[in-house]
Amino acid sequence: MKVTIELIDELRSRVNVTYDEAKRTLEKNDGDLIKSIIELEEKKGAKVAGTVKTNNKDGFADFVDKVLQLRFSIKSKEGEVLINVPLVLVALTFLMAFWVVIIGLAIAILYSCNIKIYKAKKFTNVSDIKQNFKQTVNKVKTTTERIFDNNEEVNITTNNKDDDNEITIE
Repeated sequence: MKVTIELIDELRSRVNVTYDEAKRTLEKNDGDLIKSIIELEEKKGAKVAGTVKTNNKDGFADFVDKVLQLRFSIKSKEGEVLINVPLVLVALTFLMAFWVVIIGLAIAILYSCNIKIYKAKKFTNVSDIKQNFKQTVNKVKTTTERIFDNNEEVNITTNNKDDDNEITIE
């Protein structure tokens, strides 16, 4: 069946989609309006239910990933890497200790070092940080549960000899 402008407008009014999406769906279903409506509603229902994976990241997480991807590198004349850190770390150091960064850059320039700001291909992103944090929390949790499940006695003693703030756990 031929896809007409009337079919596209009807589909758009019923399912609230773009012109292009309505046209593609109608062409895919050979101009069958009912099949197209069902397909588009299933897609929308899957998006609402969260079963469709989208490539859009959280805006803040995407911003942090882009910031972590920028690196600051200083290499000596021989090519030895002296400093290779995220640019955000250099910026924070610049804000907190202005003179340290200025003096460091002056020394690097005097010794003819190669100073470079670049976009790293491999970098730690927000999802990696979250995953590492979860793994660490789970390790601590299982270890503490194992300690308390063994019903081992924990002896806490304080030494009043030299330091009143010292506590020894055996």
